[in-house]
Amino acid sequence: MERLLKQFFNKADYRRGSILSLMDLNRVKLFEAAATLLVADKAAAESDAEDAVNIMRVVSIKNFKDDARVIVQLLQYHNKAYLQNIPSWNVQAGDIVICIAELRLGLLAQSCYAPGFSTLMANFFTTRSFSERKKYNDAWLMDYSRGTSLEMYARRMSDAFAGMTFTQACEFCYLRLKIVLVAIKTDSSDLATMPQVNPPPDCIAMVGSIGYFIADSTEEVERAMYYCALCHRDVDDPTQIKKCACQMEAEAHEDDELVKMVRGGAPPQQMTRARDDLYLEGKIWSFIRRYPTSPARSITEGQGESEPQLGVDPGSSIKRQPEKAQAQYDSTGMFHWCPGRPIESVLMSRQQAARAEFSGHIVICVISTPGSQIVGLHSFVLPLRSAVIKPEEIRDIVILSDHAFMRKEWQYILNLPRINIVRGTALNRADLRSVTLNTCKMCVILGAPSTGVQMVNVDNALIDKSVILATLNVRAMKFSEDEAVEMVSSQPPSEMGSVSETDSMYQQRKSMQTRARQTGYEVPLITDLIRDTNAQFLDQDDDDKPGTEFYMTQPYACGRAFAGTVLDLLMITSFFNPVIVNVFRTMIFGGASLELEKILAEGAGLIGGTNISKPAQLKNQVLVNQFSISSGPLSVHAESTYGGLFIDALVSFGRLCLGVYRKMDPTDDSSRAAKRFVITNPPEDFILDPTDLVFSLERPEIKTVDPKKGLTAFLSKREE
Repeated sequence: MERLLKQFFNKADYRRGSILSLMDLNRVKLFEAAATLLVADKAAAESDAEDAVNIMRVVSIKNFKDDARVIVQLLQYHNKAYLQNIPSWNVQAGDIVICIAELRLGLLAQSCYAPGFSTLMANFFTTRSFSERKKYNDAWLMDYSRGTSLEMYARRMSDAFAGMTFTQACEFCYLRLKIVLVAIKTDSSDLATMPQVNPPPDCIAMVGSIGYFIADSTEEVERAMYYCALCHRDVDDPTQIKKCACQMEAEAHEDDELVKMVRGGAPPQQMTRARDDLYLEGKIWSFIRRYPTSPARSITEGQGESEPQLGVDPGSSIKRQPEKAQAQYDSTGMFHWCPGRPIESVLMSRQQAARAEFSGHIVICVISTPGSQIVGLHSFVLPLRSAVIKPEEIRDIVILSDHAFMRKEWQYILNLPRINIVRGTALNRADLRSVTLNTCKMCVILGAPSTGVQMVNVDNALIDKSVILATLNVRAMKFSEDEAVEMVSSQPPSEMGSVSETDSMYQQRKSMQTRARQTGYEVPLITDLIRDTNAQFLDQDDDDKPGTEFYMTQPYACGRAFAGTVLDLLMITSFFNPVIVNVFRTMIFGGASLELEKILAEGAGLIGGTNISKPAQLKNQVLVNQFSISSGPLSVHAESTYGGLFIDALVSFGRLCLGVYRKMDPTDDSSRAAKRFVITNPPEDFILDPTDLVFSLERPEIKTVDPKKGLTAFLSKREE
């Protein structure tokens, strides 16, 4: 604290006291504060106890001033429910909860399908600067650093956008304003309405719509707010788009949603929400009557000192076959669902896992002991069971961990299908071989700190020792010829070329499979760190100098490492742009639903079943994808400009491109997996390499876009 006060002596003021004391709250003039930010202690010995303290602090603040705006960090996802019990907690007034486990694990989950996605998204809510004059030692650092300066902003869109579809508005922003429109909110009357990320073609911008943009500065994003169809129609230089006389006249009637949120919001629609709550409670009552065994009870029933009974005979052949049961979804229609089952039915021994012959699966290695704190695997599994993923494309999730520890996690994920638990640890190579790392889609290494262990006085390098050793253990592995089997694709390569473009985005997620790896360096791997400074120990081949900031290290830039400390900056972003958090949650989890939050707050978990489950609700969901430009109809843009690819992908196929995943050395054709790094939203004239992979947000219901509904047609019609 002394160091911070010396560094920011003219900006920071320190007051010793307690938030639970009303006298101390009065002393710091909470009545006059724009907001109160509560930061969680990530080194706490008990994560649930730390969350309970922060929730009590929120109660104290709301008792002192019921309309005080609060932005609070929580460590565990399941503790978010308690905030909804506070009567004066008001999302419409700008109250925000940022769950570290939810966002951190959600980003890691999406990185299983799109490696590097965690870095791409984190760059959007970090505040960095970039200068063309600065000299970089490596060529890749220039392209990477340019992307780190981009941020996401929310602004009221100019009336000139009224009547445009989202695709038309996005194309206009990219070509004329030099910014990227990612999401839109057309209903500004209800502040609780979630924004739509890359919405379907029937989404039309209205007067007063709120846009969510990726830009380098506030000056750039304000072009969308100040653009005037009369005054700026012939302006070619976007820097000349400033507030005109038309805008000044309309300012008196402006009804900006963001300002309303900060100042207290509009009165809620009490009658409508009361009816929705009664309908929701009816479904929950129907669920608990039909399924009387609650998740918590099913866990405790199976606990005991004896060894759990496994569901398969160790000597039998149990080669894994895809499940062909009819797909079921939860009550929101947003996630795949299955009836709860006891943990014993999914437990596997090392031998059983080896005989299962998993392929194209996702491996989660949780370094844990029976006394470890839960890590919140629910937030990791949920994005991988989104309804936007076709039932036949769901990948098996294999969790390698201590089975006693997994009993505590199981109550939150027992209603999600295709999960297998293998008893073991990533510190044992035999256990790693049993889950067939050489044929997995992605391997994620997580650490679970032991309960009661305070990490404040522990050396930073030792806090992550287990995940670092596990990472090095994987890297040092070599696989025999017996293990080097081909990964089975759903279709032979000769048939892939005949697949229509309407199904290409699913085929790419499903068929991007490679030969079984020969060494551990070829295994796609993500390591989750508690202290970002420990990234230096993950790979000795990295050329990072001592003292390099985490966001500039190779493990982070390549998407091979992530740390929860990055999410601290999201609190600052959410202070200035309160609704930005919902956009991030929609991207990470495929969709954001207030109904889902209320259901989880009831404590019954995901609910579903007869007369409860809904059909797949794809309208408000988005798919995170990573496609290659070396094949398919977009291959014409290989060795061409990124701007041409962006417009073609958007206008022709409804794909919203966010960035590029490029090899550090494009000439590296060795069998060993080449390192790639993230380039966030490259410049329009950026030249693509045939080996590049492109990050995109896609709509599962959009196949192709009608060219007659493009921007040119809209502008021509307006001129008429």
